Amino acid sequence: MNKNNTYFHPINTKQASTRQDEKWDEAVAFFNSNQYHLVLSTLLEYIGVDLSSKKVGDAYIIPHGSVVVTIEQTDTELSIKCPFIDITNAKKVPLMRRLAEIRMYPLNLTNIALEGSLVYFSFSCPIHLCEPYKIYSVLREICFYADSYDDEFIEKFDATHLQEPKITPLSIDLKDEAYANYQKILDEGLQRFNHYMEKRDQNNAWYTLNITLKRIEFYAEPQGYLRTVIEKAVDGIFDRNAPFQNRLLNGKASLETLKSYSSEQFSKDLYHVETFIPHKYSGKKENIRENWEDSYTEAQEMIANARFEDASNLLQSCFYGLFYYNLVDESISKPITDAMMQANGLDWSQAAPILLKGMQAIMEDIPLGNDFGMDLTKIMGEQMQQSMAAMQQMMANFKTN
Repeated sequence: MNKNNTYFHPINTKQASTRQDEKWDEAVAFFNSNQYHLVLSTLLEYIGVDLSSKKVGDAYIIPHGSVVVTIEQTDTELSIKCPFIDITNAKKVPLMRRLAEIRMYPLNLTNIALEGSLVYFSFSCPIHLCEPYKIYSVLREICFYADSYDDEFIEKFDATHLQEPKITPLSIDLKDEAYANYQKILDEGLQRFNHYMEKRDQNNAWYTLNITLKRIEFYAEPQGYLRTVIEKAVDGIFDRNAPFQNRLLNGKASLETLKSYSSEQFSKDLYHVETFIPHKYSGKKENIRENWEDSYTEAQEMIANARFEDASNLLQSCFYGLFYYNLVDESISKPITDAMMQANGLDWSQAAPILLKGMQAIMEDIPLGNDFGMDLTKIMGEQMQQSMAAMQQMMANFKTN
């Protein structure tokens, strides 16, 4: 436990955002100038959709994960519909109760409709009310929750897909390797968590939970119900309405549940699938810098005070969190992954400066390089000078008294 986390290179190439930012301004301009018929197509271009391949007649039919979104626009109205699940042979009472809960929260703009035994997500509004922010929010809401909740309803309540998702499976050898490394990540996480709890270091125990859950997503990017389980576990450790101790214990239970997954359970959720609205945000450097500003300062202070283990956990929590919530281009991802590779399994005193330099590459546009860290003597020397100055001032005050 005296060394930094093991780094596992992700099995999938990290995707950058496909959004075309200039198209967003165009969509807003079309709406403001009452050219409502041009808003939808421009908004889809902003998202990065190949419009020519998605249009069937007057409708756009766009797959997203395990669902398909249909968008139709007339001269007067926009309507969006997404087939969700078939509940013919499902456990209807608990399922209907859950549908009612979802309809109240987290859905905001979208409706859930039942047509016979078929459940749909739907939205419609007059074309002159198709403000780009609203329509994008509707599309993201439908894509995110339809693709997420269908796996939960199928797993828990025996519902079925209305349409089988078009997936590209991974090779058997890659799945076997991924499962072995998945177990190693969980083993390491549980050992570190228990170690910190025995030391009553609850802060680092929480960081361990956060890092471990997001390391799984970073490494394997599971789909299906496994992704839902990981997302709920992450939400649970961040739930400020729950006592901190409960969040820790529930987080450990989540790691143990994930560890109990068989190779077959794990492998069935490893595949590539086409997406429409990414569930991750577009990570921009200025936003990342703003989010990391306090952590960057705190990590520097920790290293200056020889708190290398604390700094390493804080920095890796930031790094894995970045990839968990965002799509980032190579100029951002490479210095961070390079730093994590260089810090792989090193002593905390060696790992922390390397990881800090990875963050520095983003915060200050300073290349990471291959010097495996930074000049600790400078950092520690500055801290020592400050301490000596404070001591001299104390002695001077003592003499005058």
